Amino acid sequence: MNTSAVAITGVGALTPLGISLEQHIQQHQAGHVPLTCHHQLPFKQGVVADFEPKQLIKDKKSIRMLTRQAKLGIASATLAVSDSQIAPAVLAANGEQHGIIFGAFMSQGIINAAAPYLASLDSQGEIDYQALGEHGYRLFPPLWILPRLPNTTGGQISIQYGLKGISYSVINGPSGGAIAMGEAFQSIVDGRSERVLAGASEMDPTIEQQFLLQQQDLLALEHPKTPGLTISEAGVSFWLERADLVSQTPYAYIDAYQNDYLSRILTLTCDEICLQLTQQLKQVLAAANLQPSDIDAIQVTSAGIAQLDEAEAHAIYRVFGADTAIVSSTANTGFTLGAAAATSLFYACLQLKHGYLAPVHLAAQRPLADKLNYVTQCQPSANIQRLLCHHIDYLGNQCSLILSRKPHASHSQKDPRDEQ
Repeated sequence: MNTSAVAITGVGALTPLGISLEQHIQQHQAGHVPLTCHHQLPFKQGVVADFEPKQLIKDKKSIRMLTRQAKLGIASATLAVSDSQIAPAVLAANGEQHGIIFGAFMSQGIINAAAPYLASLDSQGEIDYQALGEHGYRLFPPLWILPRLPNTTGGQISIQYGLKGISYSVINGPSGGAIAMGEAFQSIVDGRSERVLAGASEMDPTIEQQFLLQQQDLLALEHPKTPGLTISEAGVSFWLERADLVSQTPYAYIDAYQNDYLSRILTLTCDEICLQLTQQLKQVLAAANLQPSDIDAIQVTSAGIAQLDEAEAHAIYRVFGADTAIVSSTANTGFTLGAAAATSLFYACLQLKHGYLAPVHLAAQRPLADKLNYVTQCQPSANIQRLLCHHIDYLGNQCSLILSRKPHASHSQKDPRDEQ
């Protein structure tokens, strides 16, 4: 397989911690947790601060038909492209080699489509689908379905920035953004693309989504106090380039990517989950030809689901021992559903490029707090050269990316197409 170094040269995100990079870094280093009780419901949520879409979305006319999820995603793409400092002429000149791979949303609700179904109930209170097909469908708003298609965000980004190369959506729930990054990385390594925009976005979670999580005992409640996910919204994008095309210091180079799926994860014991997580961590290290001691810091999920957090902590302890620095941003931003892995990866990139380690919220209450090296105070001048970002979620997705400040020694700087 051809190998060409891949660099992350631009990032953009809208999360509860901020919109500008300065806001993100400041709030992250301070360990800020802007999650509050919301909508008079018995749990906390995280929301992105108000922003003006017209300032961050090129096609102003499209804004009227976009959902909030799409606005967050497209706005984050604008920030990432701007941050990469790539010239518009470069984008325009070679669009076929520029692609987009974007994670799809999770939290598109049915409430805004309730009227057609309610109007089609039979005498038993059940949906009469024949009536729905004959008459009820007329109650759907015009063009209702278009902004809710899973590829709307990625499609709009590709249109607005002239990305004419590889283009598709990843529909893997919370892991979509990390898988999109891994797929983009592989696309460049294989010579199918020169540059790819990757990411994911998620809108303010709907009542239906919250109810479903609560029914599965996965949602953190405030009254009564119950551990679990504190859900949130976000839009996150990354601009990836073949390293020999890069004209500025990147956020990171990607050493390796690993993606696995744990079937029926919520029915497995902690030990069973830990075993599979341990195997994947070893595999991603082997893929990069690295030893555990080569990793300076690990960004963990630590999302609030006790069984998964416990298994993740034990797997990391088995592979890396007690000395490697452990960080996590989930408690600060909330679990951003469809953008969860992308959000964690974004803060991993910030820490690696800017050389800091942010404190882990309530580190003393984390699994294996007496054994793992959780960062308890901000380290503003941490000398980290290589960071592993690990994601595990309640749907069974597990993703790992190893990021480094220098290109991996095994990666060639040649154009892979020269060897074809």
